[in-house]
Amino acid sequence: MHQQRLPPPTQSSKKRARLSTKQRRIRQLEKDAARRTFNGNGMNDSLPPLPVTQHSNVDGNDHAEEDDGAGFDTLFGHPYGALPYGNIHFASPPSSSSDVSADDRQPSSPSPSSWHPDKVRRDGLGPNLRQLNDEQLINVLSFVDGPSLASGICCASKFLYVAGHHEELWRDLVLRRWGEVGFTVRDPHDTTEESGSSMQQKGATGCWKDIYAWNHQSLDDCTKRTTIKRHSPISIQGIYSDIFFRSWLCRSFALQPSWLSTHTVSSIPHSEMSTERFYKEYEQTNTPVLIKGASKTWPAVQKWTRDYLLSVASEKRFRATSGAAPLPAQFSLSDYLNYCDSSTEEAPLYLFDRTFATKCPQLLHDFDESLKSSCGWWDGDTAEFGHDLFGVLGEERRPDYQWLIVGPKRSGSCFHIDPNCTHAWNAPIIGRKRWIFYPPGVTPPGVFPSPNGDDVCMPISIGEWFLTFWDQHVERRKDPDVKRRPLECTACPGDVLFVPHGWWHMVMNIGDEDIDGGAGGVDERGVSVALTRNYVSGSNLSDVLRFLDSRVNQISGCRDRGEAIQPDDLGREFRKALSEVKHCRSESLGEEKNDDNGEEEKGRWADLLERAEQRAKEGWGCDAWVDLPSTCASVGNADKGNCDDNAGVKDEPTNNCTKTSVLARAKQSSSCSSECGMSSTSASSGAFSFSFL
Repeated sequence: MHQQRLPPPTQSSKKRARLSTKQRRIRQLEKDAARRTFNGNGMNDSLPPLPVTQHSNVDGNDHAEEDDGAGFDTLFGHPYGALPYGNIHFASPPSSSSDVSADDRQPSSPSPSSWHPDKVRRDGLGPNLRQLNDEQLINVLSFVDGPSLASGICCASKFLYVAGHHEELWRDLVLRRWGEVGFTVRDPHDTTEESGSSMQQKGATGCWKDIYAWNHQSLDDCTKRTTIKRHSPISIQGIYSDIFFRSWLCRSFALQPSWLSTHTVSSIPHSEMSTERFYKEYEQTNTPVLIKGASKTWPAVQKWTRDYLLSVASEKRFRATSGAAPLPAQFSLSDYLNYCDSSTEEAPLYLFDRTFATKCPQLLHDFDESLKSSCGWWDGDTAEFGHDLFGVLGEERRPDYQWLIVGPKRSGSCFHIDPNCTHAWNAPIIGRKRWIFYPPGVTPPGVFPSPNGDDVCMPISIGEWFLTFWDQHVERRKDPDVKRRPLECTACPGDVLFVPHGWWHMVMNIGDEDIDGGAGGVDERGVSVALTRNYVSGSNLSDVLRFLDSRVNQISGCRDRGEAIQPDDLGREFRKALSEVKHCRSESLGEEKNDDNGEEEKGRWADLLERAEQRAKEGWGCDAWVDLPSTCASVGNADKGNCDDNAGVKDEPTNNCTKTSVLARAKQSSSCSSECGMSSTSASSGAFSFSFL
């Protein structure tokens, strides 16, 4: 049978084939983009469960509204009416004229037969912008200036009204324009405001647009300022977006009783604690302990109220930052307290100030001497086992070590490990703090550190972690190996918590209600105030020396201070100071001791250093750190300590969606800290989706 041969392809047929291939590729790209848009707005196969309550409110707010989430409580409804994207599956067209809004009765509105469940978004963005998912849309809007956003974007459509009032957009506008110079925040409880801007409304709307509007007017134009009204949101029906809903949910959820009920950290009355017991049972074994009543006698616990702090430091400038904010901000204390009262952000700006003792010596005076008398194990002058050994470097040359911490209710710090292998103590002064610990070497659920510890991927807010990973945390409580189980506690004003080095921990400010064991410390508006110090003692000195040699790129607390010893030299200078010091911290304190004790003191410190050097050469004393192939073999030799810790992981894939958090900025700029410092970089683990009726 004769087979006819096909003619060779002509140039035109080749061109048509190429065009067809190109069209198919473009069509596939369009499908992929549509799929990304679909997924980005909330369609997710693995939705985390919503927490369930019995409609109880344990955090002191008697006005929490019941949401539609089958027992899930929030403190207030979404101010703009946004719902999770999954709710679009339950949307239905208007069935009668009574169900149709005034805008939808216009002649241009589609009939119910042509109605689309995402009509508000489709019509509000048009055929081009609606191809973007909501996160991409917010990124585009972040390039718009404030006046254009307020008078242009927000007035263009219903959907853009909601998108244009996304709280983070206005926060970034304020921080980029006034973050470094400072800005004014009006008191949301000001009774001179018109009735339309009630405190209850402000509690549900946030404050960044109001801050922008107030500071946008000239400081000299008082007439215009007094006429500026607070923003009052309009609730829009038909807004389905996880981007808008998620950040609100992570901030507005009501605290669940199960989150606060477990207490597994050792709790010891102050009267039963001694220096020897503390060192042998807790510092040496690297075990957290809550010392009940240890700070009850401190003037800070007895005197610090909102009015007292404002009288001492009202106009002093303090630095605050956030895991979600692009820049830090400079606040006066009065403005920051006003911000705390009105903030409804997922990750609010958190005040960590390392220079408070210099700015306000009275604040230091209110606790420093009392600390030495009530907690002798933390007195650097007399602690027989060695305490605050970085003090031998002098106040100016040492890494940052003490912080004043202030934040609104439900603020706090995500999981982290304290900086430079240090121990820490933390004392709540106003408000309670909820702590969760994971032992060294046991990574908390939802936390994914890199092998060398330089970076860690985790939820960017505390609310996201609780809502997403709480069930996994509960399972970890049942670990057959008791040593790997997490520990939890609630610290109250009057208590002091010991945070050992190498432990992962997170902290959430849970309110100001006084409970048994507390010493007072009540603020009617929910602001939390605490003090913390990080330190080196004989129990962790060997790990600190090893860390200074092998983790130079992770050393924090000195990089942005010219007078401080820089990371490359810190290990060598620390060893030198320890070996040469004649009196325990006498030089740094400006005290004189007789020469009869000089040789004895020098011998004791030299012996402590020698023992620590030997242990450092043998390996880590804490499971939080491991040696990578690139770690220097000559750990303990300060002159050879600057090894490249990344050499063994050069081919490790990079997380391109990493978001620098408040914890990372503490490492990079050393100008803030977590509850007791940090040594890791945080990143968002991605948004999660919800669907409920």
